[in-house]
Amino acid sequence: MLVSFEGQLVLKEFVGSFAGEPKIDDSLALFIHSLRGAREIEVFYENGRIYIRKTEIGYLFIITGTATPMALVRLNCDMFVPAMKKMVKRDKFKGFFKKN
Repeated sequence: MLVSFEGQLVLKEFVGSFAGEPKIDDSLALFIHSLRGAREIEVFYENGRIYIRKTEIGYLFIITGTATPMALVRLNCDMFVPAMKKMVKRDKFKGFFKKN
């Protein structure tokens, strides 16, 4: 999930057994503001983790299980974020997550 610095949902792509739509409201904008520009955040909870990564246009939220190797998540983000920047500049971002 990519959320702008203003708390607006830019994109969402869920893989696996995630059910339902994320609830986006004013509290998300408040949460984004509370991050105060942090580059990386990891949130651990009983059944999973949330990895949050700052990008040029907002924060990327990666929701994972507890067994997911975080080094792999970081590596994928390291590859995705530069590619995302190029797509945003060329306005080709919408087609990146197109389902075949």
